[in-house]
Amino acid sequence: MAQGLLEVTGSIELGQFWPMGDSDADTTKIVLTTTTESLRFRPHPGAPFQITHAFENATVGGRVRRRPVDNRGRVTIRLQGIDAPELHYRPTAALGPRDRSRTQDAMYKQWNHEYRQHLAETGTVKIHKLLARAGRDPMPCKVVTAVDSPGEVFDTYGRLVGDVLVEIEGREKNMNTWLVKQGWAMPTFYSSMSAEEIETFMVAAKKARKRDDGIWPFLSKKVGKFDWDLRYRGKGAVPNPLADVGPVFPPKLFRRLTTWAVNDRAKMVTGDFLSYLRAHPDHCFLTSDFLMNGSTVATPRRLDEFIQTKELLKLRPEDLVFQEAASKLVGHDGAEISW
Repeated sequence: MAQGLLEVTGSIELGQFWPMGDSDADTTKIVLTTTTESLRFRPHPGAPFQITHAFENATVGGRVRRRPVDNRGRVTIRLQGIDAPELHYRPTAALGPRDRSRTQDAMYKQWNHEYRQHLAETGTVKIHKLLARAGRDPMPCKVVTAVDSPGEVFDTYGRLVGDVLVEIEGREKNMNTWLVKQGWAMPTFYSSMSAEEIETFMVAAKKARKRDDGIWPFLSKKVGKFDWDLRYRGKGAVPNPLADVGPVFPPKLFRRLTTWAVNDRAKMVTGDFLSYLRAHPDHCFLTSDFLMNGSTVATPRRLDEFIQTKELLKLRPEDLVFQEAASKLVGHDGAEISW
């Protein structure tokens, strides 16, 4: 378990959330209070926080390469421990532009839209309403993440992984756990998380499931066929909660299904969805095994193991811990950055 703690202070612009903007419930951008003093680190509990400049002129290297802070002083946050239904997911092509035929290219472009899941719109509206209760826009916030080195802060897409804390009506609220407690996000775990962090979200999810709140009445054990009609409705659409209901399954699996469906229609992959998952494995652990033994001892598993031939899910979302994809933070000289 990490002993260090990074603290980031900034503000959340409420207009970024759908339908005014395009942010969804589990990813947000915060504007740093100042680009030079908003990030502070302490190496262990009891130690004083010190301003860190580790992220200035740095680049996150993973599946994408990007600056951790954009030219508007914003940091993209991935809310740790949760995954809300997808609001707008656009799949990537299985073949590059030079490797696909004209027919494949035309079919891919015809069907490569941004697709969504049921309840994604509703969950995003709910988090916006929570933040709006504070009566401040932009709204001050703090992001915290337990890390020991700068390279642990950002995921493979250059997003800071942490908990977002806000003050509403005189009380501090954790946006991550609030979304899970209210049932608008599923607990989703990665190997970068500690046992304590995982157990916190498991308790929060259990409460929401017991009350049958949010997504839980609609959680489906069957993946089923891809719904081509569920497309992102874009900014300015009028929320319609009564129409935003239907079967929901884990967003990670939805992203895989969307990618397979579009590429299958474009004739760029062969085989059924389960064959696609086997060919593009997501490495993971059983949560019970991970909590008992840690990632170095726990038995490695694959997501496709837990889907039966009729695409029935054997496990609940919180039963798996996924292997965090690699990323590193480097300076202008290409060397990894330390505190």
